[in-house]
Amino acid sequence: MVLRELMDFKKLLVFLSFYTLAFCYENIDEALKNGVTKGDVIFYGDYQKLSYGKAQNFTPNNLATYSYLGNSGYLLGNIRLGYTSGFYKNVRASISFASSIVIFNQHKNLLTSTGNIDAQKDFFNHNQASIGESFIEYFDGDTNIKAGRISIANEWINTLADGFWIRNKTIDKLLIETFWAKSYGRINYWQMTDFRDLNPYNIFGIANIGAKYDILDENLTIKAFSYFAPEIFTAFGTRVHGSYANNNIQMGGEFGATYSIEHLPHHSNAYVIDLSGFVGYKEIIQFKAGYINTSKESGWGNIGIMGDQITPFFIWGGKAIKTQPNGNLFYGMIKSKLQQFTFSITYGSTSFGTNQRQNEFDFTTEVGITNNVFMLLNILNTHLDSSIIPTLTQVNGGIRLKF
Repeated sequence: MVLRELMDFKKLLVFLSFYTLAFCYENIDEALKNGVTKGDVIFYGDYQKLSYGKAQNFTPNNLATYSYLGNSGYLLGNIRLGYTSGFYKNVRASISFASSIVIFNQHKNLLTSTGNIDAQKDFFNHNQASIGESFIEYFDGDTNIKAGRISIANEWINTLADGFWIRNKTIDKLLIETFWAKSYGRINYWQMTDFRDLNPYNIFGIANIGAKYDILDENLTIKAFSYFAPEIFTAFGTRVHGSYANNNIQMGGEFGATYSIEHLPHHSNAYVIDLSGFVGYKEIIQFKAGYINTSKESGWGNIGIMGDQITPFFIWGGKAIKTQPNGNLFYGMIKSKLQQFTFSITYGSTSFGTNQRQNEFDFTTEVGITNNVFMLLNILNTHLDSSIIPTLTQVNGGIRLKF
């Protein structure tokens, strides 16, 4: 997923304006009584088969790219519940929980950095239950503030963060935003982690400030931003997005560049450049191609400390481009949505290090059996060089019941 696929703040303003008009109450009891409750139950399984290379705990000190890469398999049940109140004047609150119970493990003596049974390679919260996205939110028409455990729409984040996020669009066409985060983790149907300090070297954590300007409304935008994590890195970047629609045909492209001054000893400065383009028909089908390049010595360094949205692979995939130096990724993607059936296929080839290459194939589909029952299937396969990152095939998915 790239930035243009995230909810645009202008659309969010419209939605929140409508929401506050429809569900804004002068009485706090009414705001609580008229809140929205949602949840789901997922019976989920994961199977991983090593092809070549040695099983290993990959980047155990970074939750954003951590995985156990080796033979494993498990089944579990996962339940998620959430409640969001109506607005009391300009404020509302939201809370969610997730819990999992293991049904089957292929091994009980797996040597992972997060436990010794297969499910603990992905589900390693200290408890079987955890707080998911939960926050207090303020909205007055121009300014939106969230504080708590939040999901931040950003090209360099795919984890939950404990902190705050402020956005303002008082000036026409100009969005100014900032966030601060102290800790991070994941609560999802495929992974439930503990929450760890983002910055083990400084209590400050990490901060961001950015501005996005709509040159041609939503058809051409430019963004500039900066990140600061004391004693880890300071980064600066820009992103340009353009799109055009003619009847049912949509096309567009995106360019991003980020440079990181790495503060840790023996870490060279890093950068990442990404370029992509797409063409599609309605929401039925879309074709996309892109390229990502990272620095020769440090890859993209610590820029992706909280994850990323620029790589085309599964969040748990794309290890070569995300973690290795001198990365060059060329990829293509096709995705389709037809009523309650969606699928996407991605294939990419990443050269890295010194004359090494690892390719990756991702397939995902979701089929709606009814309005509330869905089948999920994800398939990942990596091949070619396995001396640094082992190659494997991973299949996961299950049945999701929404309520």
